[in-house]
Amino acid sequence: EKSSAAEPQAKASMQPETAEEETADPETARDPEETVEPSATEETPVEEVTAPSPAPPSTPVPMFDIIDGRTIMISITEEEFIEYAAFLREALNLNDASIAGILANIQGESGFNPKKVGDSGNAYGICQWRGPRLDQMVQYCKENGLNPITKEGQLQFLAHDLRDNYIYAYDLIRLCEDSEQGALQATYYFCAYYEVPADPEEESAGREELTKLLLYPRLNELSEEG
Repeated sequence: EKSSAAEPQAKASMQPETAEEETADPETARDPEETVEPSATEETPVEEVTAPSPAPPSTPVPMFDIIDGRTIMISITEEEFIEYAAFLREALNLNDASIAGILANIQGESGFNPKKVGDSGNAYGICQWRGPRLDQMVQYCKENGLNPITKEGQLQFLAHDLRDNYIYAYDLIRLCEDSEQGALQATYYFCAYYEVPADPEEESAGREELTKLLLYPRLNELSEEG
């Protein structure tokens, strides 16, 4: 008999090579073109949108100019400066020179602050009225439905005071010619005859410079612009 030792060997060679083949699991197999839907429990990340912070309020810029490296300025904005000038022009019939002279003094007295307290508590307002003149300002405002702590009330009193009580000062100021020299004269006249400081020459000097370098030139520019 022939040996059958080769038979099992042949049979073995006919067995499937299961070690090298893997059967795909039907639960995990996917068509490569199949669209995968997100799981119902899977949360889609949401971008947080932060509301923009409100812009900080802009700080009012005082009216100024830079001349020969020096900053010349007043304590109010150009818009407020125009409001003061418009009031004086209409209420007192003044030209640019006269207006500049008065406004230079208001800057020197109070920095245009209607609530400014000076002279150790004895002076008050944009023109630093004191004593009986302060009492008159308050009384005038009350009698005319004005608020004595506002620029509107105080400007109304100033116009009344110049026309009715300080007629000499008013005439000198309103008759100044509309020129740089006229503006300097108006500055001095208002200081000497309306504010009445102890030393008008000294008190007026710095105010005249403000008139010459900033206020009168700016009023001229505004008049030319219409």
